[in-house]
This record gives sequence, C-alpha cells and structure tokens, in this order.
Amino acid sequence: MAVTDLVEQAAKSGVTFVLKGNRVGLRGDHAAVKEWAPRLRQHRAAVLREVQKRLAGLHRIWIIRPPWRAAFTVACPQGATEAEVRLVWAGADVEPLE
Repeated sequence: MAVTDLVEQAAKSGVTFVLKGNRVGLRGDHAAVKEWAPRLRQHRAAVLREVQKRLAGLHRIWIIRPPWRAAFTVACPQGATEAEVRLVWAGADVEPLE
C-alpha cells in the first residue's frame, strides 16, 4: 500500500496527524492510533513528507476583509486553506495572520 493510501486510511479510521518539528505525532481514537502507529512508523520519512504536504497552506487564524465592513479575524483550530476560507467569505479579501 502506498504511503498516501496509508495516511488516508489511518485518517478515515480516526487518526489525526500533528506535526512536531520534523516528527509526526498521532492523536485521536486510541484503538486506531494503536493499530496504525506500527504501520506508519515503517515509513517515517515518507509519512512526514505526506503530512507536511497535506498541511501545507493550512493556517489557524485568518484576517477577513469583507467589502463595506471592518476587518476581523477568524480562528480555525484545525487549520484551513485560503480556498476553504474563501468559500465561506465569498467576495472578501482574506489573508493568514502569521
């Protein structure tokens, strides 16, 4: 099974991936983490690259500037891409708060 498939299947099983520097932490359903950790560990470097690729562009806090309104911020605890934020705030200028 390809690493992309492993990561996808683990996520569907309830595993959440958390980047910790150059390491990947696993969170979520205890049974799922216990099941998937050994399989993912066999492909550490490839799993790290895949998770980094999936999380690229995700930001937790966005500045929203709708037309004719004052700017405000939105917090997305799980992170969101610019495209996802634009779907919600169509017509607004959006930018990540770094």
